[in-house]
Amino acid sequence: MLTLAIGMAQALYWVVIDQLVFRADPGDAPAMAQISDVEIARIRQPTLAEAATASYQPVTLPWTYCCDTALFAVRMSFAVDSVPANGLGIISYLEVDNYILAVNGTPIVERGGMEPGAGSFDGQIRTLTRIPSGLLRPGDNTLTYITLRDGFPYTDILAPKIADYRALEAYSARSLFLASGFPLVSGTLLGLLGLLATIMVFRSDDWRFAAWLSLLCGSFVALFGYFLWLDPPVDGWGRMLAFFAISGLIPATMLCFVDSWTGRPVPWLQPAAMAVYAAVIAVIGWYIYTVPMPEGFDVPTLIWIWHLMGSAIAVAARLLWHFVTTQEDRLLESSLLTVMAAALFLDASSAWFPEQHLPAGNVRYSSAFLILAMMAAFLARNFRLFQSQGALNDMLQAKVALREAELAEAAQRERALVREQALDEERRRIMRDLHDGLGSQLMSIMLSARVGIAEPATVAEGLQSVIDEMRLMVDSMDSVGESLGSALATFKARVQPRVQAVGIDFVWKEDESIGAISVFGPRDVLQIFRVLQEAVTNALKHAQCSRIAVTAARSDDGLVLEVADDGKGLGTDESVGRGLANMKSRAQSVNGVASILPGQDGRGTRIVLALPLERADVAL
Repeated sequence: MLTLAIGMAQALYWVVIDQLVFRADPGDAPAMAQISDVEIARIRQPTLAEAATASYQPVTLPWTYCCDTALFAVRMSFAVDSVPANGLGIISYLEVDNYILAVNGTPIVERGGMEPGAGSFDGQIRTLTRIPSGLLRPGDNTLTYITLRDGFPYTDILAPKIADYRALEAYSARSLFLASGFPLVSGTLLGLLGLLATIMVFRSDDWRFAAWLSLLCGSFVALFGYFLWLDPPVDGWGRMLAFFAISGLIPATMLCFVDSWTGRPVPWLQPAAMAVYAAVIAVIGWYIYTVPMPEGFDVPTLIWIWHLMGSAIAVAARLLWHFVTTQEDRLLESSLLTVMAAALFLDASSAWFPEQHLPAGNVRYSSAFLILAMMAAFLARNFRLFQSQGALNDMLQAKVALREAELAEAAQRERALVREQALDEERRRIMRDLHDGLGSQLMSIMLSARVGIAEPATVAEGLQSVIDEMRLMVDSMDSVGESLGSALATFKARVQPRVQAVGIDFVWKEDESIGAISVFGPRDVLQIFRVLQEAVTNALKHAQCSRIAVTAARSDDGLVLEVADDGKGLGTDESVGRGLANMKSRAQSVNGVASILPGQDGRGTRIVLALPLERADVAL
């Protein structure tokens, strides 16, 4: 399937597009005026007056001169039997930077600068110029060119085409459009595509492909700009270097573009390609500015040809290797890339084998068509371009709703899992307490009763401790809520009646912001609840107090929970009781610190639980 797609794309481009658009037969050429009596003189000033007094030498066209900055006057004759009413048309074929053209002593072309070192490059554009009938006469007529060559070392003078204006206009319309109008249209189109590719660099997942596509478009825009910008702020040597730099960047960038497009870029290929390109341009620049002409131009031209051919072979080899080693289903993009590779190889072959007269300019002509098609294929593959805004919004909304439902379900599962883990841990703790606490106390009371040494008061006190421990365990099996605020509310509801039932005053102080704290999960909340519960239980059992106060307050460092009594005091020794050790252990499990301190006025005991809040956000 891939081979068939490539064959169809090659046939479509080379047989249809290339032949009908770029190589179309212009038809029979109109009758051309014959050029005769060609003479050339070197002049010092680019003026018709200087040309009129110059000393001419006869030459045969085509004529070439090398290698220094040169001003020439070129004089030639042509004959007409009768003067056409529409006048004549002339297309000049001069390889010069700029020129002035006069017919029978009257200038008809005089554009840009003609001074050496400050000239323009208007002579690089092939144009059709009308010779008004009023300047013509039956029989012999004289053409006078004044030419400037201050950039490329070679001055080339070829015979112009002169014929009836209307007939010559129709005959040369396609070639003149390709010389001037086509670069403008293609440069504008490729500039827009390059801008889109630049945006894709920041919006597309395949940003490397988009980056090389942007640079490839930019290099073509620079090439077309080279032919259209006829008065750049550089001299001829700088313009020569710009030509080699721009025309060398295109094949180097194309190789990197193809390598990135494969999706499996060779690790060293892209940096190597750009390094070779930079080295080639550096050597070419050195030759242009330091080596005398024509070697300063001929050697860079040879280096450029080698680089062009090497890049063409590398592009073809990279594509072939990709197609051999990868099952490729991007048929349209693959076909377009092979056409680009074929165009590059034809250009390299035309420069390598000039005697074969192969068609040149294939990459330049094909660039707009192929890159536009490549961009369209890439976008069609990666983006939903043809859906309405409403359809896109509906699709995105549906995806968002589905994702939100999935996240909510996952969060619910996680909360249930955390809660169950916390309850499991608490059940295991209760089992240990039943064995180590209640079991030990009941066994002690039973042994005392058996041996007959159990005092009623001692037994009553022991049974009261067992009852208190059992109440604590029963409370432990019930839910205390998943938030700190609900846990404190539950704690107050359970403890206050119990404290007041034994005749002890109960005081509760809580900052309003406590209920908004959301940093603690269910497991942490349960541990905090147990610390407060055991602190109150210890006060009831051991403090012999008349007042118990519970305070929950925010501090600079976090949250402070305090249980204070006005009893006899417990001291700060950790051996005071197993409950105090349990409180410290629970506090450490939630990154807190439980401290046993004397009361504010020297009476009673304070159990202070300090908890940090930097572990998560606090909503106020």
